[in-house]
Amino acid sequence: MLGMLPIALCALLLAGPTVKSDIVYRSVDDTGLMLDLYMPEKPVRRPVPIAIMIHGGAWISGKRSDMAPLAEALADKGVAVANLDYRLAPKAKWPAMIDDCQEAVRFLRKNAAEYGIDPKRMGAIGGSAGGHLSLLLGFTDNMGPDTAAPSARVKAVVNLFGPADLSQDFDKNLANLISTQVLGKKYDPSSNDVKEFSPINRIDANSAPVYTIQGKADPLVPFKQADRLDEAMKKAGREHVEVLVDGMGHGVTAKDPEVENKIRSELEKGLDWLVAKLRQ
Repeated sequence: MLGMLPIALCALLLAGPTVKSDIVYRSVDDTGLMLDLYMPEKPVRRPVPIAIMIHGGAWISGKRSDMAPLAEALADKGVAVANLDYRLAPKAKWPAMIDDCQEAVRFLRKNAAEYGIDPKRMGAIGGSAGGHLSLLLGFTDNMGPDTAAPSARVKAVVNLFGPADLSQDFDKNLANLISTQVLGKKYDPSSNDVKEFSPINRIDANSAPVYTIQGKADPLVPFKQADRLDEAMKKAGREHVEVLVDGMGHGVTAKDPEVENKIRSELEKGLDWLVAKLRQ
């Protein structure tokens, strides 16, 4: 029995977050949209602050399991994480994606007492298309068809190489492909559709603070997007931390160990920033 004690202690020390999987947060056309809820072993405070985590994939592909390692890493820092799926193009057209994300926020706020989370301390973090959706959660109260719905705005955002202004900087062929699939229309950078799709046009005095990590070697989302977001946020008097990483492409991994270590270091800082904002 005594010989088993160190093993038991090790298991306790290595205990990670508790995960409640496959929680249906809304049903659309008889299909349940799900999230996985990560509850931290040692919360930074109670009720527990929570971050909405949103996967990327150009609004066309991806799944919540892609973000599971990052969700666990964030939960290990003491906040809850709701790692969610949402409807994808081309089957679903914009604004279905942001409508789902906002409904996830509302679901968690409505059921905050049941899950032990703090409805007033909610943030968002996402990569690529997920970064774009996270920005919109921080910049808008409601983009869905129900204009009377409760606000789904979050108080802090970590944006991992998400596009902010879809009207410029992007390869026109790629932009047209995505626009056709997601918006259901040919790409027109001057259209109201693209304007409304771009988070940068929704920045105002109430916008949530943002921490952006962007690769300077990103072939899909040019780093100029982070610069444009930085300029717009500061013009509105809002906090924006812009981190540009040399050699970083479109993702949080790299073939160069030095670049990958830099990415991990900056990502760690971004997660710590989000935790600090949510515990305030």
